Amino acid sequence: MESKYYLNFCLRFVNGELLDGHKIYSLHEPDVLCICKGKEHKKYEFGNKVSIIRLWNGIIIGAMSFRNEYDGHTIDRAREQAHRLYGRTIRILAGDRGYRGVKMSGDTKIMIPDVPKASDSAYMKARKHKLFRKRAGIEPVIGHCKSDHRLGRNFYKGLFGDSVNVMLAAAAFNLKRAMRLLLCLIRWAIMRLMTEWRCSVCTCNTCICACERSF
Repeated sequence: MESKYYLNFCLRFVNGELLDGHKIYSLHEPDVLCICKGKEHKKYEFGNKVSIIRLWNGIIIGAMSFRNEYDGHTIDRAREQAHRLYGRTIRILAGDRGYRGVKMSGDTKIMIPDVPKASDSAYMKARKHKLFRKRAGIEPVIGHCKSDHRLGRNFYKGLFGDSVNVMLAAAAFNLKRAMRLLLCLIRWAIMRLMTEWRCSVCTCNTCICACERSF
């Protein structure tokens, strides 16, 4: 029975078509998918999709792994995970144009970059522009997770390993930010103590000189 399974598996690997949806690209990791990116420098990528939600200050509050599905179908599960981990409801979620067609997800309003409406005031246009500029900040976050925290290549097995790898990469990114903040606080405390110590030394020297002059 097991030999028959592996025989069928090898036949699927050899005879599978590129566009039939069941093509096997890797023998040791059959869950790898070919994802069309639509970019000139990188038309295709092999792996799974990842959804990342971050706050305005750069902290990641949600990271999930998905199959090759429409981006709008991933919002509900990603929003539920962010609500479970963050403990608050997201009122406005800014996404890229891959989420086009989805306006609401529960109580969350989905906004994507688009041409401003003629009825929008100057204040609304400036507010949307600021929001979409902050949304563009997630691109370097994804790049850092890929290059610094092994999100670009997964060494874990199966679909569960994909989910584990995404969560570990997001946790490592947040931990690195926390360590940098702690380092900045330690440096500030050291500089503050050194400044107070120098001021106290200067005050003591001034007192000694004044006493010597009085004699």
